[in-house]
Parts: sequence; structure tokens; C-alpha cells
Amino acid sequence: MALKNIFTVALVLGGFAASAQIKDIPYRSKSNPHYWKNRLPIPGYWQQDTYYKIAAALDDKTDIITGNEELSYWNNSPDTLYFVYFHLYQNAFQPGSYTDDLHKNNAYNVRYGQYEKQRKGTEISSLTVDGQTIKSELDNTILKVWLPRPLIPGDAVKINISFSTYFDAGGSIRRRMKLYKTYGYKHYDGVHWYPRIAVYDRKFGWETDQHLTREFYGDFGAYDVELTLPNNYILEATGVMTNEKEMLPPDLRQKLDIANFKDKPWESKPSEIITPDGTTKTWKFHAENVHDFAWTADPTYRIGEANWNGIRIISLAQEQHAIGWQTAAPYTARIIEVYSTDFGMYAYPKMVVADAADGMEYPMLTLDGGFEPYYHGLLAHEVGHNWFFGMVGSNETYRALLDEGFTQFIETWALKKLDGEFELPVRTGSAYVNKHSTTSKTMIANTHQGYVLEAAKGDETVIDTHSDYFGGALRHGGGYGMVYRKTATMLFNLQYVLGDSLFLAAFSHYFNQWKFCHPYVEDFRNSMIQFTHVDLNWFFDAWLTTSKTIDYCIRSVKKGNAPDSYEIEFERIGRLAMPLDFTVVAKDGRHYNYYIPNNWFEKKTDAKILPRWIGWDKIRPTYKAEVVIPEGISVVTIDTTLRLADVNMLNNSTK
Repeated sequence: MALKNIFTVALVLGGFAASAQIKDIPYRSKSNPHYWKNRLPIPGYWQQDTYYKIAAALDDKTDIITGNEELSYWNNSPDTLYFVYFHLYQNAFQPGSYTDDLHKNNAYNVRYGQYEKQRKGTEISSLTVDGQTIKSELDNTILKVWLPRPLIPGDAVKINISFSTYFDAGGSIRRRMKLYKTYGYKHYDGVHWYPRIAVYDRKFGWETDQHLTREFYGDFGAYDVELTLPNNYILEATGVMTNEKEMLPPDLRQKLDIANFKDKPWESKPSEIITPDGTTKTWKFHAENVHDFAWTADPTYRIGEANWNGIRIISLAQEQHAIGWQTAAPYTARIIEVYSTDFGMYAYPKMVVADAADGMEYPMLTLDGGFEPYYHGLLAHEVGHNWFFGMVGSNETYRALLDEGFTQFIETWALKKLDGEFELPVRTGSAYVNKHSTTSKTMIANTHQGYVLEAAKGDETVIDTHSDYFGGALRHGGGYGMVYRKTATMLFNLQYVLGDSLFLAAFSHYFNQWKFCHPYVEDFRNSMIQFTHVDLNWFFDAWLTTSKTIDYCIRSVKKGNAPDSYEIEFERIGRLAMPLDFTVVAKDGRHYNYYIPNNWFEKKTDAKILPRWIGWDKIRPTYKAEVVIPEGISVVTIDTTLRLADVNMLNNSTK
């Protein structure tokens, strides 16, 4: 049953503050090239602005973080607001929550930690809106706050909140805010740890989805955060550390350098570089153009660093894993270079990759795991989220394909460029296994294989679906995994349809058009179509809103009527129609390449272009191609560059 609690909080008397009485911030100025008002993605676009000032302290004896949050909120919408909503994400992990109900209805054995059993997630001890009395209603992870007076367009409001959030080491449900111990030291991942205002946007108004452990959505703005922890913790977070010289003076930074531990055996006991003495340190961060703030802290963190194009890349590894993390920072620099060069420049001053027993993304901070080289894919994926989720801030709760699927696509793209066409070989302790193990092509293993296997079982999911609506299943069940692989496969097929250069130009245009704004699926479609001037509605309709699949075969190859001519008959078995590339290999080994458009658009190609094949479902399911091959035909193959259509056609053969 949903948790509901209506309460009135403590008050501070005073008048309602108009926007003129709230100090403006640099984020909203004309000097910020990334501010949405300075670069509207489409005419009439708007989004809300936020500025968080948070001062918080962690007690590592009780595992409770307490804080004071001052939120300035600007209403840029054309609507008058009478209330606002906040997300209290950690309330999902307690008996009686929506998440609890979901897991129980999936016959999942739910267990909770000591605080969670007491329904302690994020607790608010006081809340004032410009010093006025307010009424609030709490429904599990959503807090509704009525404003003391309407917030008209162009006005702003200041909300002050005192809160406590409880870390818990127990429980069986996947959560991102983590506490765990290694060698007697506590490790903390501070994520979704503060009351975060919900998004009010042009499509839905208020976004009030309960948190069910999947995706997130937040408004862009700025953060000033101070985090006080016991003296022996090493901490990194979203944004620029403004007191770095105080927190990491040169002598301490040298002792913490990851290179000092390059020969330390894996999982050997870490040394104690900073002795806890009962004092605390306050770490200070400032972040611009972000929609969330996260941090990670551990006494055993050791620090690596690299640089690309003036961007600091910082790796944090627990000392016992340092031997396997020596390449993390330089490899991440290469990832950022690929994404920046091919899709659009990274706009933040730093990126942190942290050894944190996870695989999750936050602005300028990713929580990862593994070791060299097997963490390459994880780093490429989580860092890639700073493009699709970070800078392009889609509503991933509503449509996860725009962040998870797009990131799966660029991850595969980067791995092909950085590690090659084939996966890196697996190395184990067994010489026999090492000798006889084989590797797949990166695109197959990382994208197509997962999609094709699910499609072959009949689980060809409609991916234009709410992230929580995949059959009420958990994790990647119910077809949710297709959000990753089908979307990535779709994008590789869009590259196949448009041709490499036009696709890359259009995809980069979408990124640059919508960065630091909130696009939806229709915005992506419109961006690609308007840039290319190509009718792609047939493509997006089929891939996004249907369960159609691609499947073609070669029915026959026979001599034609003219000298040296051959008639090749193709059949479309699947319901999804695509353009077709095929190669004829002559008996003397020469290759002849052909391209059959499926509409009036013809991509740039060196292949011979044949008459278009327009058809779908039961309309024109077969096509006869006339080719002239003086040397005679040895074999005909449909394109095997391993974009999607090709994977479904691997078993094609001539008859």
C-alpha cells in the first residue's frame, strides 16, 4: 500500500519573495553558452531553472547524512504554478513502497536493512517556502508542496529544506546509493541523496513518477555543495572542487597517486595513508549546467589522472584494485576524445571514473567496477551517458531508449574505434581456455546479438515505451533489455539507410541542437528528418512503434535472357522493409556491389544503384534484380557489414 502522510512543517514568518528578491546566478546569464535561453533548440521552447545550495555532513558511525538545502527555482513556463513536487528517491527502499510491491508481485525475496525496515529513507525535518506556511503531502517517493501564493511566469521561489538520508548496507533490491565495507573501511556512494525538485516541462507539466529503481529526470541549473566527512575519506563529486589545494595538498596527493600501487597484488590489504583522528574535512564543489549532484567517498581511494583538450580525467580506485586501474584515466580520455570528435564536444571541465562496485552515471561522475581491459565497455557506456542523459537531458523515466539505447550505440561505436572490430580476447587462469576461446565482432556482441536473440524468441519489444511499463518486470526483464540493444541496433540501421557521412552529420546535429535541454522521441525524429531532408517516418514508425523485424532471403539466381545476364530474386520475409545492399562474387573472384533503395531517397554509395523496391508487409514481397556478370556468378551475398539487417541474414544462401 502506498505510504501517505499529510503534514504541515515548521514555519519561518516573512513575506513571499518575488524573483527580483532572489539573487540571479551566472548559469542564467548571457555569458553561459550552454544556457537554453541563449540557444533555443526550437522556437517557443522553455524549461525551468534551478540553483541548489547544500551543506551536508556524513556521520560514518551512524551512516546518516544530514543537510540543509536552499533551492532557488525559476518558473520559465507560460503557466502559473500553485504547487511543486520533490523526489525523495531513497523512500523506495522500504516496506510498503511501490518498489516493494513491485518486487513482491514478481515473487522476489525482499530483504531490508536496519534503517529500511524502519522506513527511513530521506526524512524532512523542516521545509519553508520563502518563509511562509505550507501544506505538504508525501506519497512514498513523491512529496507535493503547496506554494503560499501562485508562482506566476517569470517569477522565482526559494525553498529551504532540512533533511536526513540514511545509508543502509542491508537489503536485496538493487539501489544506487550504496554503503559497503572492504578491509574494515566503509565506502559510500552518495547518489539521489537530497530532495530533488521534479521537472515541470512542456510535454507533461509535472513529472511525478514513483521511483521503481530504474531511470531519472531532472532540471538543469547550478549547484554549490559542501560535504563534511571524517578526515580520512577521499572524496570526488560532480563539479569543480573549489578547495582542492586544502583537501589534497601536493604531499598528500603524491602519496595517493595510483602509480605508487601499480605492483600491489590484486585484493591485498590496503595501507592506511590518512589516519582517522576524530576530526572532519569539508569538501566544496561548484557545478554548472547539470541536473544532478552525486559524490563517492572511500578512505582507500587512490587517484589517477589524465587530460584531453583541457578536460581533467580523474580515476579513483580502491588501493586493493589499483593494479587493475592503472589505465582507467588515460583510457577514459580516449573515450571522451572519440565522443567529442564524432558526436559533439564534452562541455564539462572534468570526468571522474570511480571503482565503486557499480555501473551508473551522474554528471561528471561515473561509478564503475572491473579492471583492465574488461572494464572498457563499462567505462565507455557510463562515460557515454554524459552525452545522452548528462548533456542531452531527456526524460529517461518516460522513454529510456533516449539515454540507455543511445548510450549503448555510442559505446559500441567507441569500442570499435578504440579496441578494434573484434572484442578483446578473454584471459583466464586456464591456458586451455585462453587457447581455444574465440571473440565476436564488437558490434555483434555489444549490440546486435542481444537484440536478435530476443527477437528470435518473439520478444520483439516496442521500445517507445515508459521505462517502468515493460510488463511490470524487474531489471532488464519484460523486454526492457531491448531499450539498450534494439535502440542501438536501430541507430546502426539508420546509419545504413542514410549512409555514413549523412548519418553522422545528422546525429551530431541532434546532439548539438538539444544539449542542455529536454528532448523527447518526437524531437529526435524531427531533428533527424529536418536536417537530412529525408522522409524517415517509415523508418521510425517501424522501429519505434511496432514489433516488425527484418528478414530477407535470396530465393533464386538464374540465367537471364540477355548475354551474361542473371536474374536474382529476393524475398522479404520479415515485415520491416529496408534498403538492400548485395554483392555478387564472380567466378574469377571479382566483386560487384549493388544497392536497392526502398523509397525515393538514395544514399551516397559506390555500388550500382538498381530500381527502387517499394513494398511492405504483403505488398511486393519479392524483387527481381537483373545484373550482368561476364565471368559468371560464384555466389551472391546480402550485405554482411553486420548492421542489423545483416545479422538477420547471416544464414542466407543462394538456391
